[in-house]
Amino acid sequence: MSESQGKLKLFDLVSIGVGSIIGAGIFSMLMMGVSMTGRSIALALAFAMLVVFMQGIKSLFLSSMFALEGGAYAQQALVLPPIFTGTTAITYVISNASMSVFGISIAAYLTQLIPSLAPFQKPMAVLIVTLFFFVAYQGAGWLAKVQNVMTVCMYLALGLFIIFGLMHPADAEAAATPYFAAGPVGFLMATAIMSFACNGGMNLINLAGMTENPRKNIPLGFLLAEIVCTIIYFLLGFVAGKIVPMSQAATSTLGTVAQQVMPSGLYIFFVVGGAIFALATSLLGGISAMSAPIVASAEDGWLPAALAKKTKSGAPWAAMLLMYLISVVPILGGFSLDSIVSFILVPGMFVNVVSLFLTFRIPKRFPKEWDACALKVPYWFFCLLIVLSMAASLITAIFSMMSQTTAGIIGNIALTIFLFAFSFWRLKSGKVELKSVEGIRGEQ
Repeated sequence: MSESQGKLKLFDLVSIGVGSIIGAGIFSMLMMGVSMTGRSIALALAFAMLVVFMQGIKSLFLSSMFALEGGAYAQQALVLPPIFTGTTAITYVISNASMSVFGISIAAYLTQLIPSLAPFQKPMAVLIVTLFFFVAYQGAGWLAKVQNVMTVCMYLALGLFIIFGLMHPADAEAAATPYFAAGPVGFLMATAIMSFACNGGMNLINLAGMTENPRKNIPLGFLLAEIVCTIIYFLLGFVAGKIVPMSQAATSTLGTVAQQVMPSGLYIFFVVGGAIFALATSLLGGISAMSAPIVASAEDGWLPAALAKKTKSGAPWAAMLLMYLISVVPILGGFSLDSIVSFILVPGMFVNVVSLFLTFRIPKRFPKEWDACALKVPYWFFCLLIVLSMAASLITAIFSMMSQTTAGIIGNIALTIFLFAFSFWRLKSGKVELKSVEGIRGEQ
């Protein structure tokens, strides 16, 4: 068997990228965006996709220069001073709490379709999360097959919604509402809100160890996934803005729009193939992508060494077991740890700004890899893209901070202090050795 057999191909990466992006965000936030900018929501979604794409420029270039099995964590280790690198280890662990939301949401949709399942919603959510961890644990082959099937069904469901929506007569009030009805501020607020529904494509960065020809296919898969999602989101926004008046959008959902424009049988398919499969692909994409940074963090000494243990086939069972427990505990406890994930905003923003600033040096530090980069561009243009990436990151970060409660801001600051104190302690312990970029950082 050749090394490429059983590894993710370009089509698999595009499926995972699209599935990771199109999830709970678009189904829960699209109508909120309509209420902020009316028919301009289609343009706001396209601009939000561009903003998120610009935020990922650094990772895109690094992926085309280095095939790092530690994914996004290893990229940070390559660019940042060690004390900053250490802060990312725990944030990847904390982020797994958000997996519970996908399991709970899928179970909620199923109970809407089959009300008799309502008393069993919590065990259903646990079962769903368990099932998807099992699929991800089986390796790239199973992962690709399941993800591809669900993504194709999602394409079909969303495509039918768009076709019926485009054929449906426009609402008179919505049609009479001008573009940018709430002005530039409303448009930018809608863009910032919708950017949360455009994330997920960066999951591909963490799949280098599972991918065939990663230096070429990961950047290309990311680009194609962004293009596909931009087209889908633009059309979804166009349909929603055409049918739902701005004044009624706050009390509407994408599901109610589908009920209005689609026959009942196809509406059920939209709920299953669209909403449920969108959540499912995001869950599976997140699970498959998060283990590599945790394993690399453990191998480097930031986390317990036991988390780097793998089976004979290479499955990171210890890291996935930790991820599974963090995902299931919120469901079993009847509470959501998703709010804790928002606490990484300030440290994440701070580390990202430093990382982007240091990225200017990458072509000079690694001239050989830069010359062989699949995305080779003139250095001045590379610098321009990094400046734009900084601006895109600040747009999202500023809006996110504005939406934080006082408790959220205090939590962000407290966690920032803790992460840097933890990183300093681990460095002083002498247990940290950056094996994930061994032999690369030494070429500085």
